[in-house]
Amino acid sequence: MNKIILLLSWMFLGGVAYVYAGDSSAKEILMQKLESTGHDTLRLKTLCELVDVCKPEPIVRKQYVDELLKEAESQKDNLYKCRAYLYHIYICFNENNREELRKWLDLLVPLAKKEKYYDLVFLGEQCDIDLLVLNESFEELEDRATDMLHEAQALKNNKGIVLAYQSIARAYRVTGRVKQAGDMLEKAYAQSLEFNDYTISADINNSLIMVYKLLKDYPGLLKCIQERERIIQNEIRRQPDMEQMLHLDFFYLYVSYAEYYFAMGDLPNAKKYIQLTDKYYSDRYFVNKLRYYEINKAYYAATEQWDEAIACVDSLIIGYRKVDYSYYNNALLDKADIFLDMEDYERALPLYEKALKANDSISVSIYNKQVNFIRNTHATEKIQLQTLRFRYYISMSVLILMAVIIIVLLIFSILKYRINRELRKSERKMRRIAQEVEKVKESFISNMNNAIREPLTEVVDCSLALASDKEFTDEQKNRAAGVISKTATELSQLINDILDLSRLEAGMMKFQTAELYFNTYLEEAIGTASVNKELQINNKLEQGVNYLIRYDGNWLFRLMKTVFIPVDEVPREPLRILIETNMVKNEIMVTVYNSIFITTSPVQNIVIQSEMNRMLVEHFGGAWIVNEEYVQFTIPFV
Repeated sequence: MNKIILLLSWMFLGGVAYVYAGDSSAKEILMQKLESTGHDTLRLKTLCELVDVCKPEPIVRKQYVDELLKEAESQKDNLYKCRAYLYHIYICFNENNREELRKWLDLLVPLAKKEKYYDLVFLGEQCDIDLLVLNESFEELEDRATDMLHEAQALKNNKGIVLAYQSIARAYRVTGRVKQAGDMLEKAYAQSLEFNDYTISADINNSLIMVYKLLKDYPGLLKCIQERERIIQNEIRRQPDMEQMLHLDFFYLYVSYAEYYFAMGDLPNAKKYIQLTDKYYSDRYFVNKLRYYEINKAYYAATEQWDEAIACVDSLIIGYRKVDYSYYNNALLDKADIFLDMEDYERALPLYEKALKANDSISVSIYNKQVNFIRNTHATEKIQLQTLRFRYYISMSVLILMAVIIIVLLIFSILKYRINRELRKSERKMRRIAQEVEKVKESFISNMNNAIREPLTEVVDCSLALASDKEFTDEQKNRAAGVISKTATELSQLINDILDLSRLEAGMMKFQTAELYFNTYLEEAIGTASVNKELQINNKLEQGVNYLIRYDGNWLFRLMKTVFIPVDEVPREPLRILIETNMVKNEIMVTVYNSIFITTSPVQNIVIQSEMNRMLVEHFGGAWIVNEEYVQFTIPFV
């Protein structure tokens, strides 16, 4: 049974092989063409066409395949080398010689993959896979077909995907899953239409017809037959000269129509299509003969043309005896049925006895074969499972050990890298800080020298002048005393600021922290700053809310008082103050434009006061920002 299936399934294998097969005139034309061509691509193409035409002549065909391979090697043409390898694979397939087929496939696959002739790769692999049907390796058949499907999908090769679908469908069919086979073939046919290959589409359609016959799905069967007729007509429209070369296609089309109408009980239409098959019938092909006699036998028996029916069934008996004993036995039963319908019981009874005895023998043989197959498979799979389990444990142990080592090394490397990175970063930071400290130290000493020397010089000069014998007016004395007093006060404030800065830097400043209302201190600071100064206040705080903060009140007032002093360089610009809240961080932001702290050339006391304000604000959890446009400080609220 499986052999019959394969014969039918592979009817259209090999490109246009069946289109030209048996056309003697075409063969003569090609042979003349071969004699006149040089050693070029045209010669290779002609040899391929001769190989296709000579399909019914295996020995002659093999000679042309050998010549094609030799010519392709001499011309260093890898495409035709691959095609020659594929033809050898077809020949081995037809001879059921899997060992030889594998040798040619091993030559085809590396070269075709290198040149990216993936269609040829998948055609060759399909032959190897489908040969498993004849060897009844059904499980391997499905696994190999599924692997081919995954490979074709990974390469996005539509033809490979279609061929894989066909092989999977074949695996389903020979294992009794006919409905699944039909679904898979429908997928294959739909995808085959994307690359418009008549040969493959016709092959799939032929398989679908056989599947729907087995399922007795007659609407589906009729739809497939009509689709077959459509693609044949499309091919003829595309290549009008092909009509004479599609005899085999028309034969199977009309046989299929006849089988459908016979199954539906429509004998007139069945007869019409049987008569059409006579036009295209050729006994050159063994499968053609079997189907031709099958449909004629059925029609003659139904119309009680007994002699013609017996003649057909005798031809089937002879044919099936060469192929499959179960089919041969069924043909004996068909002949017995005909004798029974003729009421010729003497000739019917011996045939029934012979057929039934053979059926029992076949059933027992099949049963024993299946049991032995299951036993052998079970034993083999058990050994394989134990081996795989042992290898799995070894592999897992090695993998776990390697994973642990890799993880440890990875963690060590990451830690080492992070430590080195942090060390380099810290080193750069310390070097940068040291340089900045050195610059600040030099600048501070220079500025302090000037800030202290100049006022002291002025005080000393005024004091010496007053202590001299020179007479001064009361106004001059008062002016000198005022200079001495003012300068002494500024020097005292500068020294106090330096001491406060030192205490803040050392973390030794003692604050009187308490819960205060920010709004109260803000209003007081603004009131003090607004004396003789123009202010622009933009208060965005929520009305009626007095924000509670934890701060030292004296230092808070001093902070705002020092910030709310306008820069002398822009006397006409008013001091702009923006007060708002950041509800995400729960803090008050005070931004001051034109403050004295953004002067381009600040004096030493301004620098000191800015640094004191920064450390004060940061001590209470805020931020101090000074740039070219504004001064900003933040105060967290409770």
